[in-house]
Amino acid sequence: MTEYGIGLNFRKSCLAALVGMLLSSPAYALQNLSDEHLANTTGEGIALLPENFKMVFQRPNDVSAASSYTRNLDNPEQYDTGFIRIIPVGENYDNLTLSQTDAANQRTKADIFIYGLALSETNNNINQRYSNQGFDWGSAANPWLFRAGTDENIRQFESTNAATDISYISLEAPLAKVDADDQDNNIKLGLWLDAFSRSWNSSNKVDPITGAPVTTNAANDPDLLKNQRIRLQLVANGLSLSGSQVRLFQTMPSTNAVESQTLGMASLIRLNTNDNPEALIYENTQANKELLNARGLRISTATLNDGTAVTPALDRSLAPIFHAEEGLYLYSPNINLVLGNMHQPFILGSEGQNIILEVTRIPNVPEIYKQIYTYYADIDGDNTEINPADYKGSTCNVAYCGSNISQVLSGAGTTNYQGTNATHSSISIGSVTRDPTTNLLKANTASNSTGVVFRSPHATTAPVNLGSVAIDGVLIQHLKFKTTGL
Repeated sequence: MTEYGIGLNFRKSCLAALVGMLLSSPAYALQNLSDEHLANTTGEGIALLPENFKMVFQRPNDVSAASSYTRNLDNPEQYDTGFIRIIPVGENYDNLTLSQTDAANQRTKADIFIYGLALSETNNNINQRYSNQGFDWGSAANPWLFRAGTDENIRQFESTNAATDISYISLEAPLAKVDADDQDNNIKLGLWLDAFSRSWNSSNKVDPITGAPVTTNAANDPDLLKNQRIRLQLVANGLSLSGSQVRLFQTMPSTNAVESQTLGMASLIRLNTNDNPEALIYENTQANKELLNARGLRISTATLNDGTAVTPALDRSLAPIFHAEEGLYLYSPNINLVLGNMHQPFILGSEGQNIILEVTRIPNVPEIYKQIYTYYADIDGDNTEINPADYKGSTCNVAYCGSNISQVLSGAGTTNYQGTNATHSSISIGSVTRDPTTNLLKANTASNSTGVVFRSPHATTAPVNLGSVAIDGVLIQHLKFKTTGL
């Protein structure tokens, strides 16, 4: 476990240096460190360990008046109106073949306000965006890492590229344990938002102090009324990001100028809530509902009060109170996405003024695709020319994500962690089983299986249970996004 040892040695050196400073007498000047001491110190990374961590975007005056959660207010979440604003401008429509009148009528733009972004300790209330309780994110032996590293014998793009070592910088969440424990799924994520459809010629001026659009009369602005708006809340309980990582590096030379020696990324995004969802069942009872809500994601739109006909960023009104039951429920979602790897980078490039996001094409080069593809015995077993050991790819799910890693700590035994080198993605929701031999996922088909549920705000309308979902072994051969008209 060479790479992880780097971070561990770094923490030991930092701890030793800190203890040395605290114990040193102030009567002495700073001393030169010996070569022997410096030889045991590495500078490859920084360990981060958030403890009792919580955060929430609230309205600005809460800075002086203290948080609404510490003032014993009714519905303190109504003060969660600190926001992030997204203002897509849209494409250049000057070359449309429509008449000028028709083109003007079709030109619209979005105005999105994301309010109350919050992280806190999870609880069973999936209607509560913020629990006001802190959580520990990792441990001293398994923290967040921001570090530099090198991958050996990497090949990208054309067959003319020789294998080489590529250096990178990465941000890595704590590793996921092979034997998961309940302390891992301890995060609650919450937010609510207003999104408006606005006419193309509406004002795009921004107040530099508030970040809100400048308008003379927001309440009467036809672009900012309720009939042009969608308002929703998102709450996720029991989240874990363990095993996630993002690596940034310079890509190798290529005959394609867009992907040649540009910013490359290898990312593994893991959002898991339940390491063993096989036994989940659906019953329309309060006890079953609370059990499912503890590990789930909910998107709701029904409100008990609208709070405002416009949006708090403009009139400083309170946040809405959302209905306690209504919404789309995704129970025990486990999402493990591989977006690029060291052999198949996810690049950020440009063509003129337009931005390109692309998971590059897997070339027809055995030295490259054998590092990405997976051997499937039921499909490839009849081909005697295929050697299973040549294919290094694998699928990432909540229980397995590539070659496992063992960490040995002095006097503390051995801890086994899941790997981070899988090349295929998986998405599962609800009652899903996993074959430990093949690592394949299968959605349960029993009538009481659950995963996707719609609940109405009306007590007389029964919930709709659509069962469970499993999407397994997803491999991105090539994916490209490109802006136009910028």
